Amino acid sequence: MRRIETFCPILMVIFLSNCFNIALGGGSSDKSSSTSIGSYKTAKISASPERSAKYKKPAKGEPVDIAYEFFELNKEFFHINNPREELAIRRVESNLKGRLSAMVSFKQLHNGIELFNSDIRAFIKDDGELREIEGNYCYDMNLPSTPSVDSASAVKIALQEAGALPLPKAVCSSKPVIIPSSELFRYNENRLYMAWPVRVYPDSTEKARTGSFRKYYRYYIDALDGSVLQKGEDSDLIKEYWNPKEREQHK
Repeated sequence: MRRIETFCPILMVIFLSNCFNIALGGGSSDKSSSTSIGSYKTAKISASPERSAKYKKPAKGEPVDIAYEFFELNKEFFHINNPREELAIRRVESNLKGRLSAMVSFKQLHNGIELFNSDIRAFIKDDGELREIEGNYCYDMNLPSTPSVDSASAVKIALQEAGALPLPKAVCSSKPVIIPSSELFRYNENRLYMAWPVRVYPDSTEKARTGSFRKYYRYYIDALDGSVLQKGEDSDLIKEYWNPKEREQHK
């Protein structure tokens, strides 16, 4: 019975969040004529030196070095000119199942700015050799890399967009991100935006009182012209719902 009571508010938050996004037209605004839009191309990476002799094998060593060396040895097959500058380590997992010793996840950088939701993974076998690398890489990107709108201005825009709130608190990332249009809109136009991710909490005291923020507003503010690219409603409870271990801790 207690389990059912726990799920009810969580499901209600998810339902309201979806309704909020639908009412906003997918949480997006139409910026097809904006000068802040950039273009790009995407290359799918799926390479295995153990299955194809066309790839040069990197030497055995540390998992991160193996992955970097693979890209450096096989530049003709990919669009990554400088792997150690264009790929940053997201995380390294070890002691995996299926004769794997490690997995290295990389995020893509463009002139030092992270490409939102980018993920290239290298899988290392327990004998120290590379099994495969997979992911997607954006190249031929045409987008300014210096924001015209700073983070403080992005926070002000988000707070103004949120309207009157009881005890608002806004949190902005330290750096902007580059976001493909497919992540922002329901249609995919193969365009890029540089944006500041901003969260606005309606009541900054809620987490101290209840242990979580049951609701906050998320905004992506264009870092080149200050327009609102996307807005929506989110909740810490949604993350708890998708994380069984964390959900158990909140019972």
